Amino acid sequence: MKAARFEKECLPDIDPYCYAVEVRAEFQVSAELRKFCRRLASAAVKRARNEFAPASGRLDIDDTSEFEIAGLDVDAALRADRIPDVDKLWESLSTRYGGKAGVEAAYKQAAERIIRNFGLDRQKEVKRTSSGVTLRKSVYSEASYSSAGRRRIGYHSCSHTADCLDGMVTFAVQAGAQRAAEGMKSINVHCFEYEYREKLVYPELEIVFFKEAWEFKFSHPLAEKLMIFVGQYGAEYLERRAREAR
Repeated sequence: MKAARFEKECLPDIDPYCYAVEVRAEFQVSAELRKFCRRLASAAVKRARNEFAPASGRLDIDDTSEFEIAGLDVDAALRADRIPDVDKLWESLSTRYGGKAGVEAAYKQAAERIIRNFGLDRQKEVKRTSSGVTLRKSVYSEASYSSAGRRRIGYHSCSHTADCLDGMVTFAVQAGAQRAAEGMKSINVHCFEYEYREKLVYPELEIVFFKEAWEFKFSHPLAEKLMIFVGQYGAEYLERRAREAR
């Protein structure tokens, strides 16, 4: 600022755009400071998602909700010339998700994904055979743009298919089905291609691809673990859905 003032005193009659030194307007500085503080707060939430999630699992934490719970209001703090208390936000996140709390929350979220995507909240019939249990997931596909005879996930199915896989990966890791978890985690729904009736085969789990659905075929031991997982971590969600359906 001193250099800018000196330049203007020495060259008072030139157009403003000709000055070599530019002083940023106060509102620009305030906007950048606000953006920086918000990013810092969001980074704390992102760290919590990564640090408190189960291994290879997903933990959803909503930024806005956590700001409110921690009493963090970036705009109000800056208007009062105070530094937003991001340390307090991290303490709140650690209290809410530290220890086993984050893992439990992630398992509940995974159970909800599995229930929702396989329609287990609608008393959907589960196909049982002598070799295992089959759950069917609607996944609409379209012909591949580049490979004749192959298919890819349709645009409108990408989001809920990824959601289903996230839930399944978290469950598989918890159930000890590591190879199945790694295989499902490697599927990129935006570029994954397959042939009609092609299979991915893992110990205890097989995935078969059809034009309008994927079938997940569980061995009896893994299916039993899935039912226990859903019963333990999805009970609250099932009760809530039942109340909403009344």
